[in-house]
Amino acid sequence: TALTVLAKLTAGMTDVTLPAVSGGPIMGAEAYAYHAQWITKTPELYQPPVRAALQNAGNIKAEPYVRALRDLAKVRRDIRNVFSSVDLLVLPTMADPPFKIETGLTRNVSARNTSPFDAYGIPTISIPCGFTSAGLPIGIQIAGAAWEETSVLALAHAYEQATGWHTRHPNLG
Repeated sequence: TALTVLAKLTAGMTDVTLPAVSGGPIMGAEAYAYHAQWITKTPELYQPPVRAALQNAGNIKAEPYVRALRDLAKVRRDIRNVFSSVDLLVLPTMADPPFKIETGLTRNVSARNTSPFDAYGIPTISIPCGFTSAGLPIGIQIAGAAWEETSVLALAHAYEQATGWHTRHPNLG
């Protein structure tokens, strides 16, 4: 339904393939660098899974980290090439339908639709686009080429004005 609305707001749509992003050690090493002063002095203040992940990230070696930086530079070149044929990208914010908080306490949440855009280093916004049959909110994300924040925001605003989803709220009762 969201694509039908977007088709009326844009000059056209086409499918594209996005470059694959590997996990790599960059995020872990950067998280460790940020937390190093606290995790070494007061590790007990961290939840066990977070503490273990940060401590493991402190053992990342230079060679895999530098290789991951090279891979990241290639992915960022590849995403620039995608924008040679399109102005903006639109896709679901989450790959799976949302679930209630109590379910999330025992379930892994997948960020496979959003996390690549962190690696791509491009502007992206998530906006409401409806509700599931269970009444939970869903969204779409709009991404643009580097430094195209105004284009991303313009399409997001146009979509919001055309639909009004941003004014509706789930029933929390």
